[in-house]
Amino acid sequence: MSDETQLAARADVDHLAAVLERRRSELAGANAVIGGATVVHAVTEHVWVGVRVPAVVCGAATDPLRLRATTAPISCRRCTRRLTGSSAGVSDGQLTLD
Repeated sequence: MSDETQLAARADVDHLAAVLERRRSELAGANAVIGGATVVHAVTEHVWVGVRVPAVVCGAATDPLRLRATTAPISCRRCTRRLTGSSAGVSDGQLTLD
């Protein structure tokens, strides 16, 4: 691999890491919706190839770039169960993940 190719690849990696860090900052302390959906998920973090990235607790989305911050309360049943460790008190409203 040439020096020029290595530099270009490194620039791509640095750019992606910066984008993911910005998204993590945007979601810090917030809940999230996936894309244009209405179900509100709890947010956590995972490490992906050495970079901390935001993720929804229930695992409904693997792409952190699809997450949008919201202050709305969590409505995802799966996130709620994982956070509390119990099905007691989990609302019956949302049945499918999106």
